[in-house]
Order: sequence, then structure tokens, then C-alpha cells
Amino acid sequence: MNALLHWYHRRPTLTVALLFLLLGLVFFAAVLIPPEGQVMAGHDMIGNYYIYWQAVREALRGGSLPLWEPNIFGGFPFLAQPQQSTFYPVNWINLLAPVRVGVTLYTLFHVWLAGFGMYLFARYMGGRRLPSVLAGVGFAYGGLLAGRLWAGHQPVYAVFIWTPLMLAALAWAIDQQRWYASVLAGVPLALSLLAGHVPSFLYVGIIWAAFVLYYLIIRPGARLRIVRTAFVAGLVGLAIAAVQLVPFLQFTAVSGRVAEADFAFATDYSLPPAHLITLLIPKFFGEPLDVGYWSVPTFEELTYYAGLLAVLGIILGVRRPTRLTWFYLILIIIGLWLALGRYGVLYELAYRFMPPFRLVRAPARAAFLYLFAASALLAHSLTVWRDLPDAERRGALKPFWPVAVAVLGIGLFAALAATGAIFMAVHPTDTSGRLWQQIGGYSLALVVVGLGAALLWAYLNADKVTDDRVGAGRKPPSRLMLVSAALVLLVVTDTWWFSFNMVRTASTAPDPVWTDGRALIDDPSGRVLPWGVPLFSQNGAMQVDWPSVFGYDSLEPAAHITLASSVPDPRSTAYDVLGVSHVLAGGPLDEFTEGERPLTLLGHQSSAWVYSRARILPIARLVYGVEVIPDASAAITRIHAPDFDPAAVAIVDTPPPCELTSPSAEPGAAEIVAHKPTWWEIQTRSDSPALLVVAENAYPGWEATIDGSRAEVITAYTSLRAVCVPAGDHTVVWTFRPRLYVLGAMLSLLAIVLVVVALAAFRREMRGIKP
Repeated sequence: MNALLHWYHRRPTLTVALLFLLLGLVFFAAVLIPPEGQVMAGHDMIGNYYIYWQAVREALRGGSLPLWEPNIFGGFPFLAQPQQSTFYPVNWINLLAPVRVGVTLYTLFHVWLAGFGMYLFARYMGGRRLPSVLAGVGFAYGGLLAGRLWAGHQPVYAVFIWTPLMLAALAWAIDQQRWYASVLAGVPLALSLLAGHVPSFLYVGIIWAAFVLYYLIIRPGARLRIVRTAFVAGLVGLAIAAVQLVPFLQFTAVSGRVAEADFAFATDYSLPPAHLITLLIPKFFGEPLDVGYWSVPTFEELTYYAGLLAVLGIILGVRRPTRLTWFYLILIIIGLWLALGRYGVLYELAYRFMPPFRLVRAPARAAFLYLFAASALLAHSLTVWRDLPDAERRGALKPFWPVAVAVLGIGLFAALAATGAIFMAVHPTDTSGRLWQQIGGYSLALVVVGLGAALLWAYLNADKVTDDRVGAGRKPPSRLMLVSAALVLLVVTDTWWFSFNMVRTASTAPDPVWTDGRALIDDPSGRVLPWGVPLFSQNGAMQVDWPSVFGYDSLEPAAHITLASSVPDPRSTAYDVLGVSHVLAGGPLDEFTEGERPLTLLGHQSSAWVYSRARILPIARLVYGVEVIPDASAAITRIHAPDFDPAAVAIVDTPPPCELTSPSAEPGAAEIVAHKPTWWEIQTRSDSPALLVVAENAYPGWEATIDGSRAEVITAYTSLRAVCVPAGDHTVVWTFRPRLYVLGAMLSLLAIVLVVVALAAFRREMRGIKP
């Protein structure tokens, strides 16, 4: 024990870092190396991230960037979706380890970083060691982790947990008053953006901006320096992340996210006011794995428990507030108010007057401000009280603390009674078992509050020789050591009780409907239409290499989805022009095997039924007639008109740059000679000019050459690519060259060079001031 204490007092920061690593290893011990065919569970991890990260691994190890994914959404700008995480350094672990192992290591790193990062931030803001450790544990293992592990939202967690380091770096840069510090402070901001879930960065950005404002208020004489530092750090962070942000912004402009950005969309997944009780009793509405979950069906978006010790920290902070206390309290109020979404007025005001709120949804994520601020406030409040003179501290604490804890207990009971009464009124038949669950949660909360209050009383009134003041040759009081260990154990138990059972594995195999269906098709020449296949299973098309017109992603090419969803019938003309040859279903589609252009059953294997469509148009084909319809809605209406023949006529939004006439003899032909995700070679043969239509998404960056000469690309049927080809035999090459991506890459490269120069300057100065 003495050797351990000696190590701690010589290397306190390293000791805390190792403590958080040990906690993470214990927490994830059961899934550190999942067996073959298994990965950490969560519907989005299984249905999205694992598949995407596997594709990134294969592309990078093959020496190319994953620019385009041909197997979902009729062609998908894969690199423009940030959640594939190609440029996020932490995700490069998947290049070295199998993705099933990489996912665990990725998650372990971020949980460690959440705890240790909060510890470093709290320490830089003046917090003592033990309170800072407690803040780190609550921040790392609280409701954010539980919800995101349940859903498989590791990138969402990763975006959020860079927040403490971002603020610590910014505060350090302001204090340093050096140009290199401002540059280096932009690195954590960039890493948060590159982590992948850019919409969640909105709330990280709010905290960052509020922190800048806080510094402007408390340091009026240094406002110009603060603004300059924040501007440089923000600019560097954005520039480093530009390699991902530029493609993302381009994709966002043509995605369904913008098309659907009304208030109803923006306020999806708002935090119901009744759910505020989960900040005290996290399992009040159950949880999805053991006892079941009986509230709004978005558990992962409504879970931001910071631990009951954090609530006690808020009470202590209110009793003895500082300017930093008020900063945290304001963040808590704003975060919870915004989280109410459609149930409160603040989010509506933000939606009306702040454009970024029109591009995101899930207002409940604003409750992250509560998790961050409550965790940090715990460290600050305990430090403020601990630093008071003994007589003043005990005089202020003795009459206040027992009453405050009693009021909290009564408040817990009142909240339980009120919420339980509402629940019984709404769900009278489900009351009994669930009420016992809620009473059990309330009882456990009372135990934690009682123990926490007693241990905090003991810590705050312990010998003044503290963990921060003990020298290498002195032993800390044994009582203080025991109280400190008990407090750490309590906050670990409190948070792990909620989040630990979310650690589990699940199969990485595609939904059997995909493997069974693919087994019935030797070499599909067209696209597949998944009919009735579950949403989270849609990306199975990537795993079985079967190009699909649909997929699963938060960003969807709006024009394609509008066309593909225009008529809910697998015999629809829209699926003709999209090149659909087969329909895959998880059950029989007898209602579509009759009537005009009926489906024909090709085979049934286990969970899959595969049908052939009556009218199958080639992926690449020549068309000799056009109709110019600028309005997309009118164009789609025309596509579904009974007298429209998609085999003979293409619909374009502007007149094509060629005169089209009917062929004098037999119609020409288009043959796909070679095809890779970002490259097509097509041979055309025709005795008159024609329009070559390729049934793949028209997206900025696709270029066409005819016999080596650039040709003008036009959009057909509102979402497909087309190009005019002259009469005769020609070679048409399509290449995906998104030149705007190059601009983002250049900005990132320049920013990285600047960071390297700044790091060299910092190291040079550090060497110069060494004793």
C-alpha cells in the first residue's frame, strides 16, 4: 500500500489515467475480444456502423478511398456520410484489428477519454483530485453511455465526450497567450467533428460558445485575446475537419434531411417533461433489456443520468455559488429547457432564429448540457466547500446539509407519486408491476442519496491534509482514504448499475432474408427492391453484394428517395427506370402477382421470397425520345402515367444538348464492359444519336467522357445520370471525381501542417524553460 501511495504522489495524473483505464477494462471485459461473427450489440452498430466500418477497412486496405457505395440507395456518396469515420484517427484501429475487435477498442478508448478528459478539465478549472475523479466517472459511465451502448451509437458518444478536452484546451490557450496554443486548441474540436455524428456537435458547439462567453465576462481586460484565441482555435478545428465537412455539407444540401426540415421533423425525439425524473431515477420507465421499457420508444435519446452524487453537488453549488457555479447552472437550465423540444418554447425559438436547429432533430440530446455541467459542477462544488476554512465550512454545512438532503428525499417521493399517478391514469392495466419497478428505483435512489450525503459530509469535514496536499513522505489520514475510496465506489456502483448490462454482443451476419434471397440469384443483373424488409436490415445489401434501391442511413439522397417511394407498389414504373429486376420479401407477395405487370415468384428459401418483375429495364440503356419537365413533382407524376413508356422516353429537366431521332433500323445497344464503384465503362452502338441512361444516382462529381472527350452530364427521371451519345460505336466512361472533396482535403492538409509547426514551437519553448 505504501508503494502504491508513493507512486500516486509522484505521478498523480498518470495514476488517475491508469485508474480510468482499469475501470474501462473491467467494464468491457466480457466483450474485449468478441468471438468470430459477433460484435458489440446495438441496432445501429449491427445495421449501420459495423457494415460501414467494414467497408472502410476493405477500401483503405485495398489502397483506395470509399468514395461511392453502389449497393444502397441506387448508388450512395459514401464518403460524404461522416459516420463512416474514414478520417477519424481513432477509427483507424480497424485497419489493424478485425472490426469486431476494433469496435470494442474504439468504445473503450472513448469511455476512458470521457472520464480522464473530464478529470483534466475539472482539474484545470481548479478542482481537487478526488472531486475531479468523481466527476469523470459520472460523466463517462452515466446515461449517455447506457443509451448509446443500447442503440449502438458509438460515434454519437464519441462526438460528445471530446467536450471537456475542448474546453480545457481553450482555457489553456487563453492562459498561454501564445499563437501556437491557439492553434493546438483547435485539435480536440476537429476530432469531435471527425468522430462522425455531426448533428450532435450542435450541442458541443453550444457549450464551447458558452464557455467563450463565460471567459469574456470573467476577464473583461482580456476580451480581445479571448476572442482571438477562440477564433483561431475554431478556425483550425473546422479546417482540420474540412476533409469530412465539405463532402458532408454538399450531401446535406441534396439530402432528405433538408427536404424534411420542418418543425415536426426537428422536434422528433423531444424529452417529455415526465422524463425529467430519470435524472434522479434512471430506470423509472424501465430499460429495454431486463425489465422492459414502457415510455416513448427512443430510450437512447432520453437517457442522460449523471448520478445522484451530481445532484448533491448541484445542491452544494447553489448553497455556495461562484461565477463558475452559475455558468454550470445556466448550462443545466438551458440544456434541459432545450431538451423539452416541442414541449417547451425555447427550442421553437431556436428553430425559428438559429438555422442549425433546422437541420437536426432529437432535441433531447440537449440534455447532454446537463450531463456535462452537472458532472463538472460536482467537482467544483466539492472543491469550493473543501477549500473553506474549517470553522466557516462546518458552520455553513451543519444546519444546511441535513435539511437539503431531507428535502431532496421528499422531492424524490413527490416526483414518484406525481409521475406514478399520471402513469396509472394513462396505463391503468399496466400499473401493478411497473409501479413496483418505480418504487424499487425510488428506494435505491434514497439509499444512494443517504450514503452519498453521509460520505460527502465525512469528506468535507475530514482532516485538512488532503489528497492534493499530501507530500511524498507523509501518509494521508486513514479516514480520508477510506471516505475517498467509498465515494469512488459509490459513484461507480450508481452509474454502472444503470449502464453495465448494456454491454453485450450480437451477430454480425446479415438478416437471413438477404442471405437466403441472395442464394436464389446467381448473378443479379439489375437492382433489388427489398419489400417489407426491416429498416435496420436494409444495409444487408452491402454484405451480400446485391445492389438495392433502398438502404439504412440518416442521410438519404432526396431525389432518389422521392422517386423510389412515389408509388408503394413493387410493380411501379419508378422501379422500371431505377433498373429493378428482383423483389426481395420476408413473406409471400400474393397481392402483387396479378394485374398489370405482375410479379413472378422465382423461389422461396427459408425466410426469403424472391420475385422477378414483369418489365425489367437494363441498368445502362439507350433512349431516343425525351420529355422536358422542369418540375420534379410533375415529372414523377408523368412517369406513373398509363401512357408513359420508360423504355422509349426519358424525362429530363432541361433540353438535352443533342437532337434525338428515332433509330432508322434496329434500336442501338449499351453494354457495360467494366464497372467499379467509382468507374463505369460502357460501349454504345447506334445508327442515330441517343441518350445513354445509367440507372444510378445523379450526384455532383460524376463526369462522363465519350471516346476520351468530356461530355455534358444531365439528369434523367429526376435522379438518374444520362449523357448524349452520337451515332456509331463509342466508349463512354463514367468517373466519380468530386472536385469539391479536393478543396476540403487541401484545407485539412494546410491545417495539419500548421498544427505540426505549432507543436514544434510549443516543444521548443518547453525545452527552453526547463530548469
